[in-house]
Amino acid sequence: MIEVKHLYKSFEDKDVLIDINAVFDTGKCNMIIGKSGSGKTVLLKNLIGLLSPDKGDIIYEGNSLINMSGKNKKLLHRNIGILFQGSALYDFTTVLGNVMFPLDFFSDLSYNEKLARARFCLDRVNIKDSDNKYPSELSGGMQKRVGIARAIALNPKFLFCDEPNSGLDPYTSILIDQLIEEITKEMNITTVINTHDMNSMLEHGDNIYFVKGGTIAWHGDKRSILSSDNAALKEFVCANALARNIIEGQEK
Repeated sequence: MIEVKHLYKSFEDKDVLIDINAVFDTGKCNMIIGKSGSGKTVLLKNLIGLLSPDKGDIIYEGNSLINMSGKNKKLLHRNIGILFQGSALYDFTTVLGNVMFPLDFFSDLSYNEKLARARFCLDRVNIKDSDNKYPSELSGGMQKRVGIARAIALNPKFLFCDEPNSGLDPYTSILIDQLIEEITKEMNITTVINTHDMNSMLEHGDNIYFVKGGTIAWHGDKRSILSSDNAALKEFVCANALARNIIEGQEK
């Protein structure tokens, strides 16, 4: 579980996060949604530790990230997996090399153990017979799967996904969503997903925070999002549903 308490972040004279309070539960797909510029990406970066808040605290399983020693932060980062928006695979190495990369840097496993772990993760995300391929040889969906395999290679307690469906067609997006949810449940991970994808919210949003103007404007789940009387949330949901229908209509 991750708790966010009274979090504030500003850049120069602009307040980007204002008194953010949230709880991201273990074993659930926790989602941060909102328009571009709402503050959701800055929130995600604070959670990961890429940015430091001006005020407030982020608590990982009872331990304050803000007050954590450098040594303990390194141990925490060992337990964090990240799926970047563009997959962010390394072009200079193969599929297998990408998944083994965190194992080479952060584990004491033997080469054969790392190889076995990497192949297990690739098999789990349904990537087969592609060990020696390079990222440029893969489709966008396959790149996302390799990114997920790399993110879970160290068997993390926490998984962060930044727009995991970005650039994918609707069908592949659904498959990636299902895969993230399956892994979340199987590994009992605290998964936090930054998204604006309607299908993701409605099918997999166990715990959803809607960010507007740097504040939490609504909190609920996939069962309550459509019945909410929050005007800003309704506008956001309708706009995204319309955009998705237009995109799907163009692809038919």
